[in-house]
Amino acid sequence: MDIEGPVGLLESCLDQAVKKGSIIAVMCHPHPQYGGSMHDGVLQTATEVLLAHEVNCLRFNFRGVGASSGNYDGGRGEVQDLLAASAAVEDMYPDDKIWWLGYSFGAAVVWRSLQQQLQQKMKDGSESKARLTIPQRCVLIAPPVSMIDMTPNDAFTQANAFKVGGSVSVNTIAGDQDDFVDVDKIRTWPGVSTSIISGADHFFSGCQDTLASTLADVLFS
Repeated sequence: MDIEGPVGLLESCLDQAVKKGSIIAVMCHPHPQYGGSMHDGVLQTATEVLLAHEVNCLRFNFRGVGASSGNYDGGRGEVQDLLAASAAVEDMYPDDKIWWLGYSFGAAVVWRSLQQQLQQKMKDGSESKARLTIPQRCVLIAPPVSMIDMTPNDAFTQANAFKVGGSVSVNTIAGDQDDFVDVDKIRTWPGVSTSIISGADHFFSGCQDTLASTLADVLFS
């Protein structure tokens, strides 16, 4: 299926759980310039975990990836791609809760998008006429904080920032052998819970089963 994005159509795939619950997760893939796409193995592992727990999943390709229109935009336009995909999901499933899950570059896009939406909500309050998507939950898998600036903005440093527009739970999962993730830095983020997988690198090589069980424990235990 295709979704109308900011610069044209976004190639996407809706994975539906055998028994549908009341949640749909929008999934963001790793870096487009290093082979990242919605068919990534880590993203597939996450999708299988969510489907097993009755969560529908929308995977999509960022601009310039696969059959998606446009070109790579350094994470700026990709934020708009995520918001467009989320708006499409909200239109298709108006009664469902929205989750965001991103891996590597996709985690950075999720993080930036959440900060942007919360900041806008805090700025405009109830007078805002812009369409805002504030997910109920965000999962950041291997957020590459050593490579990409993911410093929290004011929306995350002010008291009760995650209560704006409803409570948002944010979880990170990373390996202790990941050269792209500064675990100590992540642990300073307010309102974020971090799970560390021993022996796992950025690609969770040989640790896919542990990643799956960790994700299941984080989200559904």
